Amino acid sequence: MSLRPGTFQELKVERESPFGYFLSDGTEDVLLHYAEADKERKIEIGDILEVFLYTDHKGRISATLNDPIIAYGEGNFLKVKDFQRNIGFFLDNGIGKQILLPTKELPNEINIWPALGDLVFVTLDYDKEGRLLAKLITSEEEFYEYLELLDHDEDEENGKLDITQIRKSEYIDGIVFHHLSVGAQIYLPRLRTLGFLHRSEQTHELRLGEKVSVRIAFIRDDERINLGMRPLKQDSMTEDSEKILQTLNDRGGAMPYWDKTPADIIETKFKMSKGAFKRALGKLLKENQIYQEEGWTYLKKQDELS
Repeated sequence: MSLRPGTFQELKVERESPFGYFLSDGTEDVLLHYAEADKERKIEIGDILEVFLYTDHKGRISATLNDPIIAYGEGNFLKVKDFQRNIGFFLDNGIGKQILLPTKELPNEINIWPALGDLVFVTLDYDKEGRLLAKLITSEEEFYEYLELLDHDEDEENGKLDITQIRKSEYIDGIVFHHLSVGAQIYLPRLRTLGFLHRSEQTHELRLGEKVSVRIAFIRDDERINLGMRPLKQDSMTEDSEKILQTLNDRGGAMPYWDKTPADIIETKFKMSKGAFKRALGKLLKENQIYQEEGWTYLKKQDELS
């Protein structure tokens, strides 16, 4: 096959049809549909056009003048536009025809599959019939090889950062690149690198391709980055204290919970661990906002505050 989907080719305009233009390399003809032509450009019979080739919904090779996000041999994050359970995910590659990422490419755990709008890192591949498909990249080595090929001019506009400019505890945007048994690899676009988020630091089950806000927890000597999602203890303590104060106010200033209340009750009522609950109580006691008596916690009245 001289015409290969996923590649750019220079083809000659042979004739026009009710649907578009037929282009040829001298051996094979392909259709450039009117919807995939440049409306600002007048196309004449005999013109030589550089087009991107893809396979249409019937498996036929077709042409477009629109630029794809990736061609064969390249990799990038593509947005999930549609999903059919028995087929797979349809990704936006910048042209009219979406590219299929088959379900066999996805992890076995359906609960971590992408949702519409998520971004998955893929390259292009072919099925047994030679039709163009998306292939999920999971290897860190392959990921960086493809990343090197990308045009990063837009990064300057988005505030590209050097790793030396990142401060510990700073939050930064990321994309879930790959799941590991002990956590997830998160791509950090402004740093153009992967960070590691341990499972214990995840605030929920992360989807592949999900956009997340993560905290810089630790930068190792080899510049690998450990990430966090859970708030730091001091931030968490303030949030938990406010939750306790809200409960006290809602109950008229008293609640039947204190530092010796069983952990399962605390978890059910306050959605926090026993340790976090005790730390928050300790903060409020130290600030003289509450007091405890016989298994109850009370909110101090205004005239009792010192």
